[in-house]
Amino acid sequence: MILPPPGTLLGEVEGIPDPGGIIANWAEAPIILACRDGEVRAYLNICPHAGRPLNLPNGKVFAHGGDTLICPAHGAVFDILSGACAGGPAGSSGLTPVSVDVRDKRVYAV
Repeated sequence: MILPPPGTLLGEVEGIPDPGGIIANWAEAPIILACRDGEVRAYLNICPHAGRPLNLPNGKVFAHGGDTLICPAHGAVFDILSGACAGGPAGSSGLTPVSVDVRDKRVYAV
């Protein structure tokens, strides 16, 4: 698994829907930035159920009810803040977290 080196700029907080998610700016690996109630998290953009991205081909990310991200392929549901599976075919497998720090309204890998 390739993770961004510490200090890598992944995105701007103002570009992340709250609640919701976007694709990070780092092209080396698929990363999703998610936000709920001003709390920013990052995960590998890979559903643990089938290995598919959580975004649609147009880059949009499904956020349901302000609490969860939904895989468009098979409907697996993940808590925005913990990445834990909250339903669907992923079972007990959650999203893989990417450590981040928010400074000056920017999201950096840690």
